[in-house]
Amino acid sequence: MFSKVHRTAPTLVDYPVEPQITSESGGWRTRGMSATSDPQPLVSIVTIVCNGATTIGRAMKSVLSQEYPKIEYIVIDGGSTDGTLDVIRSQDERIAVWVSEADAGISDAFNKGIAYAHGHIVGILNSDDWYESGAINAIVHALVESGADIAYGKLQYWDGNRRTYLVTGEASLLGKGMTVGHPTVFVRRACYERFGLFRLDFRQAMDYEWLLRAKVSGARFCFIDLCLANMQGGGIGDRYWRQSQREVARARAIHLPNARGAIPYWTYLGLAITKGTIRRVLDALGLSVIRWWRHRYLSRSRITPPKD
Repeated sequence: MFSKVHRTAPTLVDYPVEPQITSESGGWRTRGMSATSDPQPLVSIVTIVCNGATTIGRAMKSVLSQEYPKIEYIVIDGGSTDGTLDVIRSQDERIAVWVSEADAGISDAFNKGIAYAHGHIVGILNSDDWYESGAINAIVHALVESGADIAYGKLQYWDGNRRTYLVTGEASLLGKGMTVGHPTVFVRRACYERFGLFRLDFRQAMDYEWLLRAKVSGARFCFIDLCLANMQGGGIGDRYWRQSQREVARARAIHLPNARGAIPYWTYLGLAITKGTIRRVLDALGLSVIRWWRHRYLSRSRITPPKD
């Protein structure tokens, strides 16, 4: 298992920089228009979706209502059949590029969007998630002031219409697992040029593998002490969390010397699945306060319970 040569990540040269002529696509950039001439850095936001008609409107609104003056919005649809395209087309004049076509999974969709991006800074927002007001202003300011490569902040989780946990990320703990909320992450496009794109052989934890790869390659992280984004519970990550943990264990084996070999792999995976199972049982029994107590007093990764 670990003696095999690991497949490498694709690079930007592996993807077209504009939608193919055979693809169903649109947006103001496909009509020859360009972003405003405002001197501030151009920020590209990529949203991927497949049959997300009930949620993508919220995600799109959270991007298009940002006050930051220089945003290009890119929407990658995987061939939806549920009305998602109607929602996308309704904002055609405000979206830089959108495309609808079959893809090879989440990583492939991410990579398409990044390849289309012209921005100096790139954020990725799934169709179930949404930004807080002022998030992009805060991110740009932090990256410019700090000179960091990657910025991230706090992530608010939701269960339906109810707030659950506000999670404070900690990039220094990435060697232990996914300790950064991906919807809050903004990356200088140069990082994708240096470190490559998302690996297609990761189906769930591709974001973790990329962040860990960037960290061990020397990327500089900057934390913003603000809630930047919201994530709806019950998504793909929640439904396939065991598979995600297997991929986290594999990513650690690829990038961390002390995590290679069968014993470290299975030890990590066993503990991760045990913790995940306990957490879900506690939440189901209404005892999630125990989880909050652990993070409050025993962990550097913080979660804050809802106030209402």
